[in-house]
Order: sequence, then structure tokens, then C-alpha cells
Amino acid sequence: MRKKCGLLVVLVIATVCLFRESLMAADTNLPESIAGTWVLQQAASPEELHRELRRSLDKALETPKIRGFCLRFPWKAADEDFSLIEAGLEIARDHGVAYSIRFMAGRHTPDRVFGKGCRFYLGGRGGNEKVAVPFLVDGSPNAVFEAEYEAYVNRLAAWCRSREVKLLHLAWYGQDWAELNHGKEVRSQVGYSYENWLRAHERLLDIGLKHAGKDLAIEFPFSGYGPLTDAAGSLADHVVGKIGERNPLFFCQANGWGPNGDWGAPSPQVEAAFDRVWQRPICRGQQAIQPGDYAWPELFRKLYENRATYCEVYAPSFTLKRSTELAAEIRKFDEHIRTGGPLLPERPR
Repeated sequence: MRKKCGLLVVLVIATVCLFRESLMAADTNLPESIAGTWVLQQAASPEELHRELRRSLDKALETPKIRGFCLRFPWKAADEDFSLIEAGLEIARDHGVAYSIRFMAGRHTPDRVFGKGCRFYLGGRGGNEKVAVPFLVDGSPNAVFEAEYEAYVNRLAAWCRSREVKLLHLAWYGQDWAELNHGKEVRSQVGYSYENWLRAHERLLDIGLKHAGKDLAIEFPFSGYGPLTDAAGSLADHVVGKIGERNPLFFCQANGWGPNGDWGAPSPQVEAAFDRVWQRPICRGQQAIQPGDYAWPELFRKLYENRATYCEVYAPSFTLKRSTELAAEIRKFDEHIRTGGPLLPERPR
């Protein structure tokens, strides 16, 4: 009996080690399938998506060397019915580009989740939309939200794998967008402490990492409604502690990429504090802060400096005066990737 127990322990340990090794060693082709410039478009229905296709999305996706199309949508717009994300996939395939999806929680969370007892406050743009609180009044986890969130991520990940989608963008608790929400509304809730808030977001990271694999990378944005500079670094450290350094199973994303930096921060000092994330050995992406007619060589220079593997540009930007300049930078970025390989964070010294 003692020998059998010992053998069982050895087998369990070996299984755990093999699982960790498989998680730590992402498919070497995963960065190559993600690297480059993606066109970003938000829509809440197939009809809205096709209207945007006529306005600017079609032109954007016809730009040479575009890596793919990223569709951003409210969770409640593609909760039990995936026709919206299927419509996006069809558009991507029609244009011969890759596809990725990004959902938003916060005020976009389905009513059924709140109906099951998910704690919320009223906020959002009109001030009267339900927004999930990351903790209960005693500081314990919002178990209802986390269970529904994990079930949804599981369904999205399975859908991605069945369609050979390589990048799945995930949402935080959020408020208006998919980004982090550590604003005054959530900090005023009974049960709040920074530790309770941070642990809740680490649990969402763990859910995402559980569904990542050699054929599917996940992403979370590390920018948002703050204060967040300490949290962004802590969350990056959490990921590195879980999957190791420079592992393309996971990408952190800066969603404030624009003329004033990467994070959309309210001041240069806060921007510089956010930049400490780039000192972590974690894979990176960047999203334009909004559609705009930017000085694109300056923006793309930041991608090289930050060693970002990919970027996202809103579709309407491709219809503005500097669209030719944008297309030229996309070609240069693609050439760099093809000749030198995707940008990944430097190895720690």
C-alpha cells in the first residue's frame, strides 16, 4: 500500500510538472501569427458592423500588410448569441486577414448576471447603468461575477480554437470599457481596500491564463481609469510569476497609444510611472487612444522603443489625410517583423 501511495504521489507531481511545462512553452509560431498592425472596430450588432464596413472598415482592411481585424463588442451583445462575432470572422476571412475579438464587461455586462445576485453600483455614461463591483461588502470575492465571467471566457476560448483565432482579448471588471477601473466610484464602495480590489483582478488574470495555450494567447489592457500605476506593475509581476518571462501566451496592452505616450495618462509624471511596466519581461501590445490623423512615424517609433509585438489602429483613421503615411508605417513594421522576427521584451540583464 505504501509503494502504491508513493507511486501515486510521483505521478501527480509529474503530471503537474508536465502541465506547467506545456503552459510555459508557448508555440513558437504564436508571436508570428499575432505580430503586426490590426484594424480595430467596435460594434454591438451585425447590422452596425456592416454599416461600419461601408464607412471605413473595408478601406482599412484593404491596406497592404495589415495583420488582422479586431472586433470589440459589449458582452451583452454577444452573450448567448455569437452571430456578431461570426459576422466579424466572415469579414476578416473575406479580406484575407487574421481575426481577434475583445469583449467589454462593466456597464456592458448582461442583465442576467446581475439577476443572479452580482453586486453592482450605478454608473456608466448616464450614471444609471449597472457596473459590477469586484468585491462584496465584507471584502470577499464577487463570486457570482467571477463564475459567470469564467464560463463566458471558456466559451469564447473554445470558439476561438474552433476557428483558429490566435488572440483573445479579455476584459476586466471595468466600467465604460474593457480597461482597468480603479476610479472613485469603485473606491467608494463598502468593502473596498486596495488589496481586495487587486486580488479580484489577479483572479481574473488567473482565469484568463487557465484558458491560454500553445494555440491561443490572451490579452488584458493595463491602462484605464485610475489611479493605476502601482496596480499595472503588480499585475504584470503576477503574470510573470505565473508563466515566466517573455512568454507570448499573454500580452499586456497599453490602450493610450498616441501623441502623448502609451497609456493615456493625465500627466507626463503619471505616464512615466506607467512606463515602468515596460521594464517587466512581459509581452506587449498597444492600442491607439482613439481614431485620429496622427503623425504616424512618431507613434510607430514608440512601438519599436517599447518592443511591442503588435498594435491596433481604429478603422476611421484609415480614411483621414495621413492615411498614406499610416500605410507606409504599417509596411515598415511588417518588414521589420519579417526580417528580424516579432518584437518581444528584452531578456532581463
